[in-house]
Order: sequence, then C-alpha cells, then structure tokens
Amino acid sequence: MKPFFASVLIILSSLHLSYAQEGYEYNDQIQVLYGVVFNGDTIPMLNIPEISITGHKFENQQDEYWYQYYLKRVKKVYPYYQIAKTVVNDLEDEKDNLKKKHFKQYKKNRKKELMNEFEKELRDLKISEGKVLVKMINRETGQNFYELIKEYNSGMKAWVYNIVANRYDYDLKAPYDPKSKENSMLELAIKQVLGNNLRP
Repeated sequence: MKPFFASVLIILSSLHLSYAQEGYEYNDQIQVLYGVVFNGDTIPMLNIPEISITGHKFENQQDEYWYQYYLKRVKKVYPYYQIAKTVVNDLEDEKDNLKKKHFKQYKKNRKKELMNEFEKELRDLKISEGKVLVKMINRETGQNFYELIKEYNSGMKAWVYNIVANRYDYDLKAPYDPKSKENSMLELAIKQVLGNNLRP
C-alpha cells in the first residue's frame, strides 16, 4: 500500500516539477480523497486541481522556427542584457549626479572595468546573438544603439560601429518595433525569457 502511494506521489511531484520548469501554471494542492483496495493494493483517489497549460499557438511552422531561433539566442545573451541594463541605469544616475569632467572619468573607468571582465565573452558571441542583444537593449532603453553609443562614447565611434554593423546587414539606427513582422517572434521569445526570470 505505502510503496504504491509513495510512487504515485513521486510521479505527481515529478510532473509538478516538469510543468514548473516549462513555465506552465499549476496549483500544487493535491488532496487524497479516499483509497480503494484492488487485488490487495490500495489505489488512492486523488483530487488533482486543474492544470492550465498556456502557450502560444503559431500560425505556421516558420513562425515556430523563428521563435525557437530567437529563444535560444535570447537565453544566451540574457546575462549580458542584465549587465547592460544595469550599466545604462548607473550611467544615467551618475550623469545627473556628477559634473561633466567627473562623469567623463567615471565612464572611462566603467568601460575599462567592463572590458576587462567581459570583452572575450562578448567577442565570442555570434553575430546573430549580438543583434539580439542590441535589440533587447534598444527595447529596454527606448533608444536605438547608435544614439546610446553617441551619448556615452562619441559620434565618431557610433558612425564607425554603424558602418561595421551595416556590413553584417544591421542598422544601429533602426528603432526596435515589437509589432513588426521581423521582431514579432523575437518579442515573444524575450517575453518568455523575461517572464521566467521574474518568477521567484
């Protein structure tokens, strides 16, 4: 009796864990109503709450492909996105608090710290991952990447970086539009990753 009941609970708890990991909504209150004896085994009768499986229904296989494509890249660059978000917020705060001369020195020191810590990792990103990171930063700040580089570095560097980006079929001046056909699956992937990382 007890081994069977224990195995049922183990199976249910593993389902519970797998649903939780996949981002499904669930209610983890399982009630044992009574037990039925059948051929010497006790079969528990359980009241299992309804499990709501939420997901996106794709219009076609191409949309699903692009969603998976972007989801993989968003997950890869998410830690760098978090760092970039923190840095931009810090720079905004310090820009308001420091005099121009001190802010320039603060930017220089901050850039040096970041380069020492992340330069190799960022250089190892694929071009497609870099594009996703840039779009995520554009999405967060409401500014295109060209403007950010110009504001925190120089107009010359922004111009040079945009020329390099153009060689890889990307425009740093392009605004991020979540409703565009190009970005709709990216936006869905971003929301999925951000939603999962906001959960306790």
